[in-house]
Amino acid sequence: MPISAAANDTVTTIAYAESIPWVELYEGIEMKMLRRGEGTGIYTVMNRFAPGIELPKHRHVGAVHGYTIEGRWGYREYAWIADKGGYVFEPSGSVHTLYVPDDATDAAVVVFVIEQALILMDENEEEFMTQDADTIDEMYRACLAARGIDYPDGVLP
Repeated sequence: MPISAAANDTVTTIAYAESIPWVELYEGIEMKMLRRGEGTGIYTVMNRFAPGIELPKHRHVGAVHGYTIEGRWGYREYAWIADKGGYVFEPSGSVHTLYVPDDATDAAVVVFVIEQALILMDENEEEFMTQDADTIDEMYRACLAARGIDYPDGVLP
């Protein structure tokens, strides 16, 4: 059930994830934009990561909160694996490499609330891309447009 963006920033709003389409950003990496974070730099996405996927190492400029809806995933730099119901807090400045285990039978679906930006690094730990609320929203819009899908009304501002 889509909603319109609230004109008043003190009004509580809701996004219905089922009304917001998935887009494939890269092979094995899908996303739904739940909140753009207009004016705050704090945005919310739902990601679906295929079994065996590994993302580039990245550093967070702000804090991140992650909640696992289904599947299993972790960071190469840590011994834990998050699974269904797992909440992860990443402090500002944290550096890690997200992966889904090769033996996972299902995709990992995770909601992330991301403050500010993340900086992607190559195998030499050289920075090659910065992603923030604006660039992620632009990527989402481009992927929708490539599929001939209008930007959903249900994405929160």
